[in-house]
Amino acid sequence: MENLRELTGNTDKEKMRQKLCYLFLIFLTGCLIGWVYEEIFYWITEGMLRNRGILYGPWLPIYGIGALGIYALKPLKDHPVWLFSLCIVISGVVEYVIGWAGIHWFGLRLWDYSGLLLNLDGIVCLRSVVSFGFLGLGFHYLAEPAAEGLFHKIHLQKVSLACGALAALFLADCVLSFLFRTPITY
Repeated sequence: MENLRELTGNTDKEKMRQKLCYLFLIFLTGCLIGWVYEEIFYWITEGMLRNRGILYGPWLPIYGIGALGIYALKPLKDHPVWLFSLCIVISGVVEYVIGWAGIHWFGLRLWDYSGLLLNLDGIVCLRSVVSFGFLGLGFHYLAEPAAEGLFHKIHLQKVSLACGALAALFLADCVLSFLFRTPITY
């Protein structure tokens, strides 16, 4: 399908817009899947549903950032051991940097792994990074190939409109959440 788009006259600007839109959709999908994962996890472990994110909407940006980092490992898809290992490293670094910044720059501890095995300052633990390693493999071998195929089947103008609408919604949520939302902290 990519070749068909090239033959129909996509300019470099259109290709760049298409790539940025694809990356944005990976980001948002990661945000949404992370939000769903956390809601289910804490419903099972605490017996209640609460929006644990920093935003009002059903998305957690840390998972979106992690999804982009894991997507960047696509060239390693033929090397599953390296891919798994680097998914662990990238997710651990993302989680630690964002957790550290939340605590030290904003006074917010959004999660606490202090009681868990092999944790680092309660920000990162073995369970979380190994989970993200397996999720990274699932992303590369199952989810992303299917999503890429679907993405290229949809008309570029429709994709661009959807990305624009989602970006506006996400930005509005960021602004409103910054102004009015008090996130759950530990």
